[in-house]
Formats: sequence, structure tokens, C-alpha cells
Amino acid sequence: MYKTQLRSPLIRLYFLVAAFLLAGPQVQAQVNTTDLAAQTLQELTELNEVFAGGQTGFVLYDLDEQTSIYGTNADRRFVPASNIKLLTFYLANHLLGRKAPGLFYQEFNDHYEVWGTGYPLLLHPAFTDYDEATPWLNKRGKPIIINTPFAPAQQVPRYGAGWSWDDYNDGYVYELSALPIFGNRLYLDLSEIDTLGRQTLLGVPASVAGAIREVPTQKARIRRSEFGNDFTVSPDFIDRSSFPLQRPLHLSGRMVANELSAAFPNQQISTGQAPYPAPETMNTLEVSVPDTVFRKILQNSDNFLAEQLLLQTAAQRYHRPDARAIIKYAKDTLLPTIGIEDIRWVDGSGLSRYNLLTPRHMARVVMALDQEVGRDRLRTLLPEGGTSGTLTTRFNNKPTPYVWAKTGSLSGVLCLSGLLQTKRGKWLAFSFMHNNFVGGSRNYYAEMEKTLGWCYENL
Repeated sequence: MYKTQLRSPLIRLYFLVAAFLLAGPQVQAQVNTTDLAAQTLQELTELNEVFAGGQTGFVLYDLDEQTSIYGTNADRRFVPASNIKLLTFYLANHLLGRKAPGLFYQEFNDHYEVWGTGYPLLLHPAFTDYDEATPWLNKRGKPIIINTPFAPAQQVPRYGAGWSWDDYNDGYVYELSALPIFGNRLYLDLSEIDTLGRQTLLGVPASVAGAIREVPTQKARIRRSEFGNDFTVSPDFIDRSSFPLQRPLHLSGRMVANELSAAFPNQQISTGQAPYPAPETMNTLEVSVPDTVFRKILQNSDNFLAEQLLLQTAAQRYHRPDARAIIKYAKDTLLPTIGIEDIRWVDGSGLSRYNLLTPRHMARVVMALDQEVGRDRLRTLLPEGGTSGTLTTRFNNKPTPYVWAKTGSLSGVLCLSGLLQTKRGKWLAFSFMHNNFVGGSRNYYAEMEKTLGWCYENL
């Protein structure tokens, strides 16, 4: 627990000054707040015994005044985990707006040549109503060649920099690709129980689901080989509590062509390896970018959609899905305009531990989003404390919602950055970043709730 609050204002001020002198550069100057508030925030954060188990940074800004209220370790770099999705969203919203490239293509007298842009919704079961590439492909009256360029420089790597190679069997890591299908995953569910008490295993894509084999000696409920889609299951796999179930697929150009041929039986679809042509020779199928996608990325922390959105943003600017190029542009040109420099940013989802940003960086992203996206819209996209997304069961200790924030977690990493509205109606931007702790995150969430709850009541 944090230390007992000092009672005398004079003594508080003495200890506050002493703490600043001892802490040196690790504690930033306090702005626009009383000594009492600064002391309390220091006790809740820097002197917090739970937070002492790792490294913690925290910043608090007044959104209306655009001034700093409090900071500790505000300029220390931390692994942000899924907080990096705030940067991905900022970049996509800034450069794409509501429209993005869905497919690149060339039309010839006797066929179409098609290249991917990273568009993630093609045949995606969760986005049937938003998939604009499926009807376009289904209405072509000539053969279609789906191109996966042979040159490594034009290929999309299956994983981001720093990702764990052995996560291929886990349900939160999905391969990246220029032309995803089915969300690059296998969907499995059980049908309703029929009159004879039977249930049927349902799956998409059907070609993969129908080939699942049971292995009597297998202990893991479901597994696949690293570079194939040959799923095997244990004898106790059929358990209602385990469904619906999603697992990553391994994609190849041939598989994509085969699945598209099955989805569009009236179309003649084959695979090719032609490189991306010059931009002036290509046509673009422009598609919508619905808030449903942004909401899935921010509220549910969908790693696949975040990575593919980054590729789409690159395709918009460079006419091919090159994540490294668009991140370099963001770091060199776009982010410095909102005060974000000297960061390490390598992927769109935050799965990589190579990413390094400071709490001040994250708060500035929130402040920029507040200005560009608009506060009302931003609140509908972020998880709302006690109500939605990854904060459904968090920050529900006040009469009304008061926290809207993006979470981020890896082993030993917990971050939270977003908006806070105080009881008096003041709007704040904040970022909490915790790294290098051992154990679970429950106590960290409890202490962050105390801190932000105090801000709600007193600022």
C-alpha cells in the first residue's frame, strides 16, 4: 500500500522539496496543481509499494489548458505493449480517414491482375457486412490472377520484428499478409444440440476444418504444424466451454487462390508472382474504413487488425503494403509535429518488446487524438471503464464512467493510456506505464484505480 499522507501542510511542502532533490531527473516538475495534490499524487505513484516491484512511469495533463499537471519517470522509455495501437490508430486516422485501398489491380482484355494492400476484411466472418472486396471479386467477368510478388523486398513478412516464433499455435498471433482471407484464422464452433443430443463441429474455412484429425495421445487440445494447416486435436476436444475457438492459419499464395476459387465458384482464379507495378499503371479498389474496425482494435485489442491497418496505411502512401516504410515516415515526419521524437516503433500491434516509448509520448498521442478525432468519437472507440472492451470490469468504482483508455499487457508489462473526466467536469489525459514486474496485474490495476479515482474526486 502507499504511504500514509503527511498531515501538516508545512511538513508536506518540506518533504515534497526534499523528495524532488533526492529523486533528481526521475521526477518531473509539477504544473498547475497545489502542493497537496502533488504530494498525494507522488505518494500514490512514485512512493507506491506495489509499483516499487517494477519500474513505473506516470503523467497527467490538463486537456483544456494543454499543460502538465504531474509526472514521474515521464521521460523514461518503457515497453508499451498494446498501447502502441494508439499510434497505429493515430497514423491510420490521420492518413486514411474513412477510405483506404482494398485491392490494387490492372485490367486487360482477357483477365485481371490483382495485388494485395493488406485489406483485412476479405471473407472475414466477423465483418461480413463491411467486406467490400468480396462483392467486387465476385462480379469480375474475366479470370483473375492473384499476385504474391517473388521479390523479398515486396513481400510482407509473416511476423513483426521481435515476435516470438513459437506463438504460431496461439490464438492471439496471426500471420501478416498482403491479401488476408478469413482474418488469417480458422474459426471453429459447435452447432446447437439436435433432437438426438448431437452436436456438429462447424468451421471456416471448411477445407481446413474438415481435415482436423484426432490424435489419441495428444495432450494439447488443438495444435498445428508451424508451416502447415494440418490441425490435430485431443480426444476431449469437443467441450462446449472451449467454443467458439480461433487459431492462426499459415497462408500461401496457392492457398489464397484455392480458397477464393471455392468462395467464388463462377470465377476463374489463379496465382501469380508479378511484382507491384508502377503506381500510375494500377487501379485501386477503394474501400471504407468503418469505426467498427477501429473499435475492434482499441476496445478488444485485435492484433491482426492493427497490423493489417498499418499495412493498408502504407499501401495508401507507397502503393504497396510496407510497414517499415510507413513507420519510418511516421517517426521522421508525422509524429514530431505532436512532440513525439526519439522513439523505437517496429510493429502495429505492440506484440514486440522492441517498441520503446515514454509516458509523455503516450499522453501526447492521446492529446493529439483528442484534437484530431474529437473527444466524443474517441470515447466511443476506446474501452470505457466498467462498460466496454478490456476495461469492462475495471474502473467501475464511481457513479458514472470516468476513464476511457487503451490497455496494454505482456508478461511483466502493463500500460494504460487515455482520457479521464473528473467529477468537476475537467478533462485530463494520462499514461501509466509499468515494466519489469513479476506476477499478475491485479494489484497494479487496483493501485491505478486508486490514483485515477483520486484524480476524479479531487482535480
